[in-house]
Amino acid sequence: MRRASLLALLFVVPAVAACGNSRTGVPNLAQPAVPRGTQTLTYRKAGITLAAPANWTVSRQKAPLVATVNSGAAIVAVWRYPRTAPAPATSAALNQTRSALIRSAQAGDPSLRLIRSQLGRLHGAPTIILDATERIAGNDHRVRSIHMFGSGDEVVVDEYAPTDIFAAVDHAVFSPLRRSLTLLSVSGA
Repeated sequence: MRRASLLALLFVVPAVAACGNSRTGVPNLAQPAVPRGTQTLTYRKAGITLAAPANWTVSRQKAPLVATVNSGAAIVAVWRYPRTAPAPATSAALNQTRSALIRSAQAGDPSLRLIRSQLGRLHGAPTIILDATERIAGNDHRVRSIHMFGSGDEVVVDEYAPTDIFAAVDHAVFSPLRRSLTLLSVSGA
């Protein structure tokens, strides 16, 4: 009986699927949605606020991961790590921390290729930005990792997208999100 049902299904499904005069295209599930509006996300326990596209999926996570914001193959992951060391407040300290971050990232992922790094302040917080390419699940991705140092913590925002769409997603979503990112308590501000 099962075999007969399976055979009937094999003949009926193609016949039904062939009905109609036109073919419906298969949606590209990897293509991120064009952002529509913004939503302000505040994570008081993590001490973070940011603005994300209102039509992208936001998921609260378990510490140290605070939240993810994603659409298609584009992902923003927000992390908060407690720090016992003081925030790197001087250029020399930021430079030393950047070197340690690069060594750690390359040791953890041999496919990582650093494009550039940047030191500065974002909304008063000492900040290190690393831009890189790496292979994730066998595919090339561009990754930007933003490290903001507050009083007793480090907030990391990782922005991932396939290399061929990163520039468009960066312009429409990643850069505005980065500009909106604020630590609710910042040391040295």
